[in-house]
Amino acid sequence: MTPLDIVCQSLRCLSPLEGLTIAESAVKKGQVQLAALRARFPAAREKAMLNLIGRIRPQSGSIIETIARYLLEEAGLTVELQVNVPGMGHLDLFVDGVLGIEADGYAHHSSREAYREDRRRWNVTVMRGVPTLRVTFEMLVREPAEFVGMVRRGLAVYGAAR
Repeated sequence: MTPLDIVCQSLRCLSPLEGLTIAESAVKKGQVQLAALRARFPAAREKAMLNLIGRIRPQSGSIIETIARYLLEEAGLTVELQVNVPGMGHLDLFVDGVLGIEADGYAHHSSREAYREDRRRWNVTVMRGVPTLRVTFEMLVREPAEFVGMVRRGLAVYGAAR
């Protein structure tokens, strides 16, 4: 079985979120070409699969970001990825042009240096007027409704202030 076969089976057999995370990761890592993936699903028969493939964003920084983006888009929110914030770098997600989301995985944030850099980045978003929520993998997979609710409350607070 090739990586393309595995991704196609994942899209067919798993939940849309699980299939998307696997497909997006394979595309991002260069194991599967997006065009080849699209070609495996004839438009007339598998429109749902093509719609899901259309949601693949190779610029996504991690599976955690993919999960967060999927949940927010399913809730009807507009999500931008890897938005540049001057002096900070790239914000993982930017929701409805108002609220930043940083999706934090433990593995990339476990050193003292990474901890300090995260605080610096977060402080820059505040100083630039970009309210930013920090979310974890555990929150996204165990409490997805709470995550979406928190984002909606943040948008209500900060969207009203603009």
